[in-house]
Amino acid sequence: MPLLTDLPTLPAPATVRTVAFSDFDETYLAHENTPAQRHSRRTLEDYLADAGERHGLLFGWVTGSSLTSVLDKARRHGLRFLPHFMACSLGTELYVTGDAGMVPEPGWSRRLPAGEHIKGLAQEAVRQLRILDVPLVPQSCRAPDSRVVSYYYATQDPERDARRLALIRHTADRFLLDVNLSRCNPAAGDPEDCYDVDFLPRGCGKRNIVEHICRLHTVNTAHAFAFGDSGNDLEMLTSVGRGLLVGNCTDEARSRYPRVSGSRHTDAILFELEGALQ
Repeated sequence: MPLLTDLPTLPAPATVRTVAFSDFDETYLAHENTPAQRHSRRTLEDYLADAGERHGLLFGWVTGSSLTSVLDKARRHGLRFLPHFMACSLGTELYVTGDAGMVPEPGWSRRLPAGEHIKGLAQEAVRQLRILDVPLVPQSCRAPDSRVVSYYYATQDPERDARRLALIRHTADRFLLDVNLSRCNPAAGDPEDCYDVDFLPRGCGKRNIVEHICRLHTVNTAHAFAFGDSGNDLEMLTSVGRGLLVGNCTDEARSRYPRVSGSRHTDAILFELEGALQ
């Protein structure tokens, strides 16, 4: 079924020559939403509306947020376009531009198990972690049928945190789940001093979205772009030839990845694309 939305998508390129992947919250969308930030975002929107035809650029959002959350924020902040594709809920949902609007990408949808199956595995993993003295607090941000099951882990001290995070990774692997562990970003509405702990099906995540989209359009990942602001973007940034952290990135991400823009949010995206796509 097509995705029903009042927002138009960017004009699609006739021939895709490169792909740009952007995180949404606090990368493409500055939550503070100042007049200067709105002006910068509109300047990028104007560029992207022309770059499909001019440069063969396919542009998309790859986000941990749910589809409902992304569309709500897009409307509230006055975005003028949806991108050519949207990978939501840590890549467990993928929508692409079709004749009738945004539609689920069929090849991606077929590879994923049902949400109830993932929820059952995640709940059993959390029970095992509780026995191992790893306390996790459920998040309420996911829809009932989501293929992502999310928790918070509140930090204690570096040594204990390292041990517990390792236990979370090991337990997820035992239950044949992938897990995203990243420091929460208060600027995006997250609590202070916590980690996001997101259990999801094997083979999802931002890196796999990059590989899938590039394979669909016969684009070498070495020629693709990626933009992010936090730790859960790093696997995406390292999967492409031109990965970049925006200047307002978290301290955790900055400490783990070398390429950081001197510009913030959409200014960083525009500067990078304009400089590379001549």
